[in-house]
Amino acid sequence: MSGSASWIEKLIGRDETHSPDDPCAEGMGDCGEVHDNASDFVDGEVSPNITSRIRHHLGFCDDCDGWMTSFAQTVGLVRQTPQQKVPDSLKESLKKITDE
Repeated sequence: MSGSASWIEKLIGRDETHSPDDPCAEGMGDCGEVHDNASDFVDGEVSPNITSRIRHHLGFCDDCDGWMTSFAQTVGLVRQTPQQKVPDSLKESLKKITDE
């Protein structure tokens, strides 16, 4: 999966140039915040400030680094899955179920 690793590395990036107690990491020291922003981060929909803070956190937190790598790989694989058209008959059947 070397092609994915290259994509993952470009997406995630890591900032290991600061010490763990550097003030630039404030606000992203909590792993939960990294997880809460992960989907938007992978989609490129977070601000540059949050992107920088996440990358900084990933540079020092092995748990989040591994988790984010796995998450990004999963998103990449799902995006490669061919889309299937849902038959109209199935849509109608599901609509009837939800209307009941």
